Amino acid sequence: MSAGSAAAVPGTNSAAHFVLVPMMAAGHTGPMLDMARTLSGRGALVTFVTTPLNLPRLGRAPSDGALPIRFLPLRFPCAEAGLPEGCESLDALPGLGLLRNFNDACAMLRGPLVALLRDREGDAPPASCVVSDACHPWTGGVARELGVPRFSFDGFCAFSSLCMRQMNLHRIFEGVDDDTRPVRVPAFPIDVEISRARSPGNFTGPGMKEFGEEIMAESARADGLVVNSFAEMEPMFVDAYEAALGKKVWTIGPLFLAPTMPLAATAEDANAVRCVSWLDSKKPRTVVFVSFGSLVRSSLPQLVEIGHGLEATKRPFIWVVKPSNLAEFERWLSEDGFESRVGETGLVIRDWAPQKAILSHPATGAFVTHCGWNSVLECVAAGLPMVSCPHFAEQFMNEKLVVDVLRVGVPVGVKGAAQWGVEAEGVLATRQDVERAVAAVMDCGEEGSARRARAAELGRKAREAVVHGGSSFRNVALLIQHVQHRASTRNPWIEKKPNDRR
Repeated sequence: MSAGSAAAVPGTNSAAHFVLVPMMAAGHTGPMLDMARTLSGRGALVTFVTTPLNLPRLGRAPSDGALPIRFLPLRFPCAEAGLPEGCESLDALPGLGLLRNFNDACAMLRGPLVALLRDREGDAPPASCVVSDACHPWTGGVARELGVPRFSFDGFCAFSSLCMRQMNLHRIFEGVDDDTRPVRVPAFPIDVEISRARSPGNFTGPGMKEFGEEIMAESARADGLVVNSFAEMEPMFVDAYEAALGKKVWTIGPLFLAPTMPLAATAEDANAVRCVSWLDSKKPRTVVFVSFGSLVRSSLPQLVEIGHGLEATKRPFIWVVKPSNLAEFERWLSEDGFESRVGETGLVIRDWAPQKAILSHPATGAFVTHCGWNSVLECVAAGLPMVSCPHFAEQFMNEKLVVDVLRVGVPVGVKGAAQWGVEAEGVLATRQDVERAVAAVMDCGEEGSARRARAAELGRKAREAVVHGGSSFRNVALLIQHVQHRASTRNPWIEKKPNDRR
């Protein structure tokens, strides 16, 4: 590993050295970067694998030395995998048809990564373990070549991860010819039903079934699983997941709450200032925040329904919009007069908003979310109730946890399911659905107050989990100790000098 590709990190060969390999997508990379900061803040050495185009998106250049983390940018083989140049992350793909190519390109990183980790120029100690996104099954081979354990990082909660495992293990949709028919998930702690259309496996295309099976097989071979959740939120499902896997599930979240070094200012700060300034003018717990994450691209008919539904609530709102066609959306805004009618009651933000800052602001009262796990966890940590409007992937499972188990959410009543990379046909939620759900989640009556109290208590537990003595704080320490012990007893490099080769 050359000095030009990694920042120098102080330490000794006795420190645990974690190699983190995130899936290249905003919703996957962010939590793993938070993990890198958490581990390095607790004395571990961290190498964070990325690509040249993704490196600047991390918010900190590796050369400034402010973070005790090595950033290792590997050339992404777009051309070799049949990808357009620059498609180094999932959100850069022009469509679902190139997903297999993207996965193939990721797998091609195996050889270069092993070579660089073995090179170990300068003071770099040997890798002690690999922690990689579950969607990178090729990293199992990296860990085996290096003779170190591999931990699979689940970007979901234990509830949804266990649900997916049981669905795949028991092949619950075999023989089911109706994609909308709910099927019971067997050997699950509570009764849960889900249809094929709303399941995480609704990606289609050549090789995707085999890729899913490869992910499951490598996860089964992993030495353990690391989950961005906390034990107090879903103890029944963490225990059941460990029992089903026969290995440790390390809950170390919410990762973004752990004390970390601040990032440098970004060009998006103007949007942040605008949002916070607007929120400062509103009364406590009156604002509805609406955002559907980094990958959802809504059709114009759906955006029209959401907009009119929010307007009908007569409540202040911040609405983050990522339309499939921005010009078309802007034309509707102009012709409809939406922004002029809502005036200071509503704030429409294009593309990006400071989600954690908005959720933690005293004026924010609820979150209308697609139920991506990062968004759910950020809302939970803020102690707010939510309106669930799932679109694809594991979001419908997360909705069940939020609404049925934790009882901190109100479903908008999505009538169908979208597919990542494909614009949904028709309308998943009407303006009446939006108005009804927002009214329910903001209700100050007995039911609404009880829901808000549960959300506040859950937020308190989330914050306590990451501070000294909390469950996630302890799990981070135990994970580092476990890796150190494994490195001292099994790592074939541990007695090698830095310039030795095998």
